[in-house]
Amino acid sequence: MRSFLRTQFIALMILVVIFLIVFLASRQYDDVYFAVRGALNTFLGKNAGGWIMAHKGGTFALLYAAFFLVSSFVYSVSTLHNFSKTWLSLSAILNDEDEVKSFSKGYSDVEITLKDIKHEVYRSKQNALQSEARKNDLVMYLAHDLKTPLTSIIGYLTMLSESPDLPLASRAKYIGITLEKAERLEQLISEFFEIARYDMQSVSLERNRIDLCMMIRQIADEFYPMLLQKGLEIRLELPESIVLIADADKLARVLDNLLKNAVAYCYENSVIRVGATVQDARVLIRVRNRCDQISPEKLSRIFEKFYRVDASRGTASGGSGLGLAIAKQIVEQHGGEISAYSCDEYTDFTVELPLQRA
Repeated sequence: MRSFLRTQFIALMILVVIFLIVFLASRQYDDVYFAVRGALNTFLGKNAGGWIMAHKGGTFALLYAAFFLVSSFVYSVSTLHNFSKTWLSLSAILNDEDEVKSFSKGYSDVEITLKDIKHEVYRSKQNALQSEARKNDLVMYLAHDLKTPLTSIIGYLTMLSESPDLPLASRAKYIGITLEKAERLEQLISEFFEIARYDMQSVSLERNRIDLCMMIRQIADEFYPMLLQKGLEIRLELPESIVLIADADKLARVLDNLLKNAVAYCYENSVIRVGATVQDARVLIRVRNRCDQISPEKLSRIFEKFYRVDASRGTASGGSGLGLAIAKQIVEQHGGEISAYSCDEYTDFTVELPLQRA
């Protein structure tokens, strides 16, 4: 439309300039008048020049009207043609067929937009396929791993049932192993429920006044048994208190997932640092652990659901790949951001939340 209006304006200005030149020249110089009239008679027929010179204003209007009608027709045909191209291109994008059609110069922005749409559709399909493949792989791993603890539980319980005279030490040992396998089985079943909840849930927040520093201290204390197994220590770098408005349960889940990730991948006998500060009306929460450096490619996908940095880990040692994805979803629901940085000495996870005070 802009190009059409620009063309009309240019044509109108040209006609105005020609009209003014002819009008002024014919008023001042008779030779100019008769020369223009003679030229018009030659090209348009006898006496046409005299009529045109006598009705210069009407001629000007007729010329512009004729140009307007012709250009409007051409513009309409061009618009319909490009609309047809747009429709065909959209159909091709939806059906994943041919490339986007080529458009004329005036419609280059439409062509660029359609190519962007095609790229986004393709990327979304690829992400969906990769996500579904990771999910299917995970379900397969979990289903396979369900057999192992279940078989052990049945085996040890059968042995205990059929051997009532087992020594107390052996009985206690087998009961302990059975309990450990049952706990692992419960964890695997929880993984299944986690997958189902993640796909169906729409996170809704129940915001309340919370003391973030107190929450971090409580969650860190709950990790004490896990820390002992690897000789780890959580070192807190917190102010006395940071009070804000947030969903306490959801935010606790974010911190819990970040600490679980840190414990799972941290070097043994090392320190996990957890800090929180307030900067420019934003709350910054940082979890740092010493571990192998994460490559930039893996780091860019670390918050995707069902993605695990160490794919070689089985479900017995690695999670479902949902923890960080869920953490990202919760943080963004709070209007914040979560990011990760890794080097050869440590890995940092940083959560930024808006400081909504009570």
